[in-house]
Amino acid sequence: MSSLRWIVVGVLLLVAAPAQAQGLSDRSPRIAVNLALGFAGELETDTDLGDADTDLDPSIGFDLRGELPVLDFLVIGAWFQFLSVEPDANAWDREETFSFDAFVRVRWVFEVIADTLFIEPYAMLPVGFSLAVLPELDGGDGDDIYPGWNISVLLGAQLLHSSGVGGYLEIGWRHVEVYGDDVSGILGDVSHALNEMALNLGFVYAFGR
Repeated sequence: MSSLRWIVVGVLLLVAAPAQAQGLSDRSPRIAVNLALGFAGELETDTDLGDADTDLDPSIGFDLRGELPVLDFLVIGAWFQFLSVEPDANAWDREETFSFDAFVRVRWVFEVIADTLFIEPYAMLPVGFSLAVLPELDGGDGDDIYPGWNISVLLGAQLLHSSGVGGYLEIGWRHVEVYGDDVSGILGDVSHALNEMALNLGFVYAFGR
């Protein structure tokens, strides 16, 4: 009787493990946080007096994300991103941008270790609303809030254990564009457009246990 009981337990574990792993790889909602870096960036400034391009020092920040796989190959989600940026020409000190995005992620799920470890290469497109805190256009000592928008194109891979713990690496292109108005009338309408290579390294947890 004791042997039969252990056989039944073993069969149940063998059946449950693949089901759980499949659920984690295909449909589990996930939360994630990552270090966000930017390299080889350029800041394009457009005013009524003309245009100017300035190289950017490396950017640094973070993302907070939530995502939900809706199909075997498709994930939808949203994120909040904080990014600290600074022009190389020292036109102003390091300043901040805040972005609120929705994204789609097209993925391919591969089983690396049976029922245990999965890898998801993917392409990702975030689009959303941005706010930048930048120096006042009239030359004052304070800051102004510049509203705008952003878009990124990212290629990455997510590694996920059947426990729900995993990580990811992404590389791609980031664009943030914000707008202001010089109340003095000298510069008129002003826009700042940031373009840079993006590199994200993060941690993800899938709720499937």
